[in-house]
Amino acid sequence: MGGVYSVDETQPLNGDATGNTTSVNYGGDAKIKRKRESQKSLLDRYFKISERGSTIRTEITAGAVNFIANSYLLVLMPHILAQGGVDGRRAVVAFVISTALGSCLVGLLANLPVPVGPGLGCAAFFAYGLTGDKETRNITVTQMGITCCLLAGLAMLVLALVDLPRRIFGIVPRCVKDAMPVGLGLLLSLCGFQQMGLVVSDPFTGVSLSKSISVSIILGSLGSIMMAFMEHKMYPVTKFVVPIAFFTLVAWFFHLSPWPTGFVSIPTFGPLLVNFQTLGKFFWSPVFGLFMICMFDIGGIVESVCGFADSIDKAKGIVSKKKQGLIGPHGIDGEYWIYACCGAATCVAAYLGATPVIAFGESFAGVQVGGRTGLTSVTSAVCFLCTMPFEPIFRAVPLYASAPVLVLLGVILLKLTKTLNLESIFTAFPSFCTIALMPFLYSIDKAIWAGLLTWSAMSVLDMIFGLMETKETKMQQSPNKIDLINRIDSILSKLKKAKAKLGDDYVSYKTTFSSEIDSMFHSAEISVAGAMDQLDHELHSDNDDQNQSLKRSKSNYAMLTPDLRIRSLSKHEEGKNTPKYYNDDDINLHQHPVCIA
Repeated sequence: MGGVYSVDETQPLNGDATGNTTSVNYGGDAKIKRKRESQKSLLDRYFKISERGSTIRTEITAGAVNFIANSYLLVLMPHILAQGGVDGRRAVVAFVISTALGSCLVGLLANLPVPVGPGLGCAAFFAYGLTGDKETRNITVTQMGITCCLLAGLAMLVLALVDLPRRIFGIVPRCVKDAMPVGLGLLLSLCGFQQMGLVVSDPFTGVSLSKSISVSIILGSLGSIMMAFMEHKMYPVTKFVVPIAFFTLVAWFFHLSPWPTGFVSIPTFGPLLVNFQTLGKFFWSPVFGLFMICMFDIGGIVESVCGFADSIDKAKGIVSKKKQGLIGPHGIDGEYWIYACCGAATCVAAYLGATPVIAFGESFAGVQVGGRTGLTSVTSAVCFLCTMPFEPIFRAVPLYASAPVLVLLGVILLKLTKTLNLESIFTAFPSFCTIALMPFLYSIDKAIWAGLLTWSAMSVLDMIFGLMETKETKMQQSPNKIDLINRIDSILSKLKKAKAKLGDDYVSYKTTFSSEIDSMFHSAEISVAGAMDQLDHELHSDNDDQNQSLKRSKSNYAMLTPDLRIRSLSKHEEGKNTPKYYNDDDINLHQHPVCIA
């Protein structure tokens, strides 16, 4: 019996021993396979995965790696926000939701492998600078700080729609821009040492070394050393997570810190912290500081991560002159959207009780394993969202187990001093003010203001003195321009007097001393013409005195006999002579008595 084919697939229906037929239909599996291929194709086209030389599996792996590299923030962020008066449970939920939302938006709109979330810089500014000391802190101060965070997010969102943050990031002086992360690193390190108990307040010197050795100092110091060693051995993904987990377990097992009250809980929200009535007269200053930190963090991190990805792809041959990477001729692809996404996520974060959203610096880890598209960011968002029920575990991590992260971040950010131009005091001084005043004043926005004002003042003074020096230099150049004008006047005056003295004998003198007079007059003409061109080019509109002298010289030049001018200029145009600037060797009128008045 010939083979019978099913309507779904070209598979034969074979007869069994009894003569009956058994249908072997693979049509359903084929449909599922085609559907999967279609879904893969849709993801590929939307995120440009194949176009950027990646695969779906690589992107998902990179997203998971980014989550692991940034998971320490689940522990550290609640501790820092708690210093500013935000409840720890609320801080975890706010951090997770804003991170998931922001990262999804960046992945879907900007299509960049850069997850975003509340950053340590803004959190440190909120906790250690904006909300004041623990003794003076109350709910009103916390509400004021969260409201400033909301205003900074709104400003970022609105300005991003007209592409202003990217433009502002480009015009801020480089010396201040590059100094900000270095100063922030020093401030974070100081906060880390204080959380360990190694550095304490002192009424005379501000800060000093702790007079006693405690368990928190020992474990915190060991944690810092362990993180530094893992950084040395190049463990970019786990250098923060492993030490935190290890010393947390040590603290729990030896009853140095209480165990978690539970392992799973339902997320809850407290009362709304945004309250515009708590804002004072100078609320714009902290809003400006938060906005600047966000803008520089977003712009600097995104630019660095995308540049790092392109450098890897260039080495592999994926990016070339014909095929651009993440950074194209007109900037970063999707950079416009990432500011808007961070602004929108910041508004949500502030509403829930967290600080502004920035790009995660640990995104280098995901890029290093191959992440090139927004699917990496979306994967990280999903991973963070899955951690929300486990917030009791993160809140139970002791402070001294997470504090070493701040110390090591200070070391890592200190490496950025190599980008500073410290050779010139003009750029070194604003950079120094920005860096030094952050830990000294315990304030980020005041240090930024100090750097900007210092640079502005030096720029204004440099411009004023530059104009004065330009005029003095032009007047004192060699040959001296005023002296040159006087010499030209003297030559022209003597030539004019010589013509008047010769009178009718001019023709006979021309015949008798033709070659000598031609040589003398032509040398003078060429020197004067060249000098006049130079002066007309260099001294135009310098000042009234020089302009008057220049006009007088031109007037005298115009009074020369047309015969002499035409003769000398015609020779010059024929290319027989080349113009030269006046000097004493060009012509010596004292050798020709006929030309002396």
